[in-house]
Amino acid sequence: MTRIRHHTTDILVLGSGGAGLLGALHAKAGAPDLKVTVAVKGLLGKSGCTRMVQGGYNVALAAADSAERHFMDTLDGGKWLNDQDLAWTLVTVAQQRIRELENRWGCFFDRNPDGTIHQKAFAGQTFDRTVHKGDLTGIEIINRLAEQSWARGIERLE
Repeated sequence: MTRIRHHTTDILVLGSGGAGLLGALHAKAGAPDLKVTVAVKGLLGKSGCTRMVQGGYNVALAAADSAERHFMDTLDGGKWLNDQDLAWTLVTVAQQRIRELENRWGCFFDRNPDGTIHQKAFAGQTFDRTVHKGDLTGIEIINRLAEQSWARGIERLE
């Protein structure tokens, strides 16, 4: 006989990749009294696509780079089949998100000797714009977001 488990929550987030965990963290920050739950088919922090990211996260941070240039590289990489509104959102929000990941959620990314975030060439970009933590960028992001989720009492259904 199969038993059905019942769980009550105010906000249910499906998936514990980077987007899911950030969504849960933002929901909890916006409404700390609400019960936030993340449902994941594996183990939180050990499954999902974000964890598999090795190369890094493309973002235009350098003074000589720009969101416009990143946008054009993104369209070229997608053979111009991309949804251009979504591609523009991707490249402009990436600048905010990388700073949030580092400054708010505690992600550590590789640095240059002058203290700026190191960026390397990757994935057909015309500029060195890949932010990384060695080849373990996804693990770094997921580990920090999972820790922050646990620290804030976000529940999980694994």
